[in-house]
Amino acid sequence: MPSANKAYPGSISGDSLRMLLKEFSSLNRAVELKGVLQKSLGIIKKVMDSEASSLILLDEDSQELVVSIPSGPVRHEIQGIRISREQGVAGWVLENDQPYFSNSPKETEIFAGELSENFTTESIICVPLSGKNGKVIGVLEAINRKGGRGFSEDDIPVFEALSEHVAHTIERTRELENLQQRVEDKEIMLTEVSHRIKNNLLTLTALIEMEIPEVDEVSREVLQKTCARIDSMAEIHDLLYHNDLQKEIDLGEYIGRLTKKISSMLANPSQDISVKIEAESVQVDSERCMCCGLLLNELLVNAYKHAFKDDVVTGEIHIDLVENEEVIRLEVADNGEGLKEDFSLGTKESVGSWLIDVLLRKLEASMEIDSEGGASFVISFDQ
Repeated sequence: MPSANKAYPGSISGDSLRMLLKEFSSLNRAVELKGVLQKSLGIIKKVMDSEASSLILLDEDSQELVVSIPSGPVRHEIQGIRISREQGVAGWVLENDQPYFSNSPKETEIFAGELSENFTTESIICVPLSGKNGKVIGVLEAINRKGGRGFSEDDIPVFEALSEHVAHTIERTRELENLQQRVEDKEIMLTEVSHRIKNNLLTLTALIEMEIPEVDEVSREVLQKTCARIDSMAEIHDLLYHNDLQKEIDLGEYIGRLTKKISSMLANPSQDISVKIEAESVQVDSERCMCCGLLLNELLVNAYKHAFKDDVVTGEIHIDLVENEEVIRLEVADNGEGLKEDFSLGTKESVGSWLIDVLLRKLEASMEIDSEGGASFVISFDQ
């Protein structure tokens, strides 16, 4: 390790080292790189008792050294200055991966001049910043120890310990930033995927609807049910797209949107069936939201098909969603003719009956059926 001068009094004591380590432990809680670097330089000046300090990082793209965070009287002048990785004290330390100090740097061949004409370097200590894989990512400098004192060999271990903490913190912060960027990129991709899935499902629904007028009554009913089920899934992907893929979806909003879409598809033009929705804002994950949507679809299909005879002019369907003591309760009720004693949502071979059974088990939900004053289906499951 080159040294241009003998040791000077005033080297860092054991108490200073303990102070350094204590202060640097707080950096482990930092999450923004700029904040980490600024705090690092403040600690360096305090512990090294220097007039100025600089954190100089290697730009991996240009392979230049950049004065990233300087401190001291000319910090605003030199911040962002780029230095050849082969130039000056910083370049020498980077290339040789060794510490360096001098108390008369202008007399050495390594010194390449001042970065600012308004500052004079009287003494300097510089150590490499090495990552956990041994790769040098920059250098750390302290310049002009106060009181005319110089740096010494005894300062090197302390400054290296300091640089190790700085390098570790920088690497950890960069890893967090890279991870955050990857997550954001993934969310953008998934948002676009949800948007495309929704569009594909709506295209599929449109193609099926084109065939409905061409088929018999039984087939028409099957196709309408199929379209309604597809719309239930499409609405989920639309909500995911517009909510930036939040983990939870507002079930109340979803039920409101889905009910309007299904009703417009199944309503009989010769009847005035009003649908009233009272839905609280209840947050659930997308999978359970889709299960509720498919259940709602089956129950609405049942209401439009069985609750009101063809000669009925008006009727009402009520949909209520509430959450009480972490239990979610979804009710679909109508004021139609009620349920027959032998009522069943369908035979064992019925797709609707099978689907309801599967969805209830998936939600770990129960369903109560009542036929007083019409038909009522109440689905309950834990939040």
